[in-house]
Amino acid sequence: MNIIYSRLFELSILHDYFQDGFAKGIHLAPTEETQWLLSKGRMISRETPTGLVVLYKAEDDLTTPLVPLTSPIDFYFFIHLQGGPNFFGITDLSEGSRKLKNQEIVSFSNDPSSASNDSASPENISLSIWDGIIAKHTSQRVTLNPTPSKVILRVLDPVGNSIPSGLDANGNPSPLDMELTPDDQDHFSFEINLSGKSEGNYTFLLRDEGDTTDLWKKEYFLTEKVFGSRALGVVKISYASAPNHLYGTKEFYALDFKRKSTKWLYYIVSQSNKVDVSSAQLAISDKSAPVTPPYALYAFDQIGAAPNTDIKINDSDTVLFKSQDPIPFFEVPKIKLELSRKPGNKVLISNMPNPSSSNIQKVDLGEEISEIYVYI
Repeated sequence: MNIIYSRLFELSILHDYFQDGFAKGIHLAPTEETQWLLSKGRMISRETPTGLVVLYKAEDDLTTPLVPLTSPIDFYFFIHLQGGPNFFGITDLSEGSRKLKNQEIVSFSNDPSSASNDSASPENISLSIWDGIIAKHTSQRVTLNPTPSKVILRVLDPVGNSIPSGLDANGNPSPLDMELTPDDQDHFSFEINLSGKSEGNYTFLLRDEGDTTDLWKKEYFLTEKVFGSRALGVVKISYASAPNHLYGTKEFYALDFKRKSTKWLYYIVSQSNKVDVSSAQLAISDKSAPVTPPYALYAFDQIGAAPNTDIKINDSDTVLFKSQDPIPFFEVPKIKLELSRKPGNKVLISNMPNPSSSNIQKVDLGEEISEIYVYI
């Protein structure tokens, strides 16, 4: 008997910071329960230069699985970083206005109804944010302001169904909507015990007594053993009962990481006597022609006086310039930003340096700023 493997799905990891469009330094690994599921279904996962492929052992017709699994079914993979460019410095890790915070994770979940069989047009999966990775048996202590006299605890499974938060002292399922009252320190404390449930993204809610408003909401990836706590995030590939694509035509998915854009703030530092910044009338001009995407033409405004009355560096005068618009991080540097002086429009620097992705970006009035220091 021949050993034949057919492809179940392929997953690419996109990142528009890179010139070829594919992310670098990202490793995908099946979670412990998914690895068990793959073994049960005689499946294997293999990393590729651009992502991941999952294959199943098939019969001679190349389609019928040797050991079929039944949908609905979810496959989860941890996302780990493995070197490469500073990922956090070049990547926009946000969902709308929500920025990724410490202990939170990124998540990518497919839509089974949008599955694609076209390798040239995969189902594009956008980034979401979950509140972290925790064990299935966990305790929570929540403070609400103002403190209500009573709240309703509700737990939702990965498909949004309300489920018991655990078992009571007699081994019976807890109420779907459990009433909680604050302790003497105005905290709401509760225990979640979902041991025996499949791993996945579960939502914890504290609702007002009238069950009209969410007072507190967290969506966690729950797993039996929290080996993935150091992971950047989780990929979830789901196969629904309807439409049932499991073992159908091979499917294609793409995780879509987006590059970060920041406003560039140049600190021009006068370290010699060659340029008198008080009279030089310094300016930064974008001389790019033609303009090559993803870049555009950028204008820079001088910030403050020349020299700047508030900022000295190593006791040297400075002149500050900030871009009017955010500039994207890209693998190919932005060139032809010129620093010049007047009169005579003498070019002092023909290609100003780009910001380093390893530098921490600052936030000023809601704007992310990349600082660059240039010594003249």
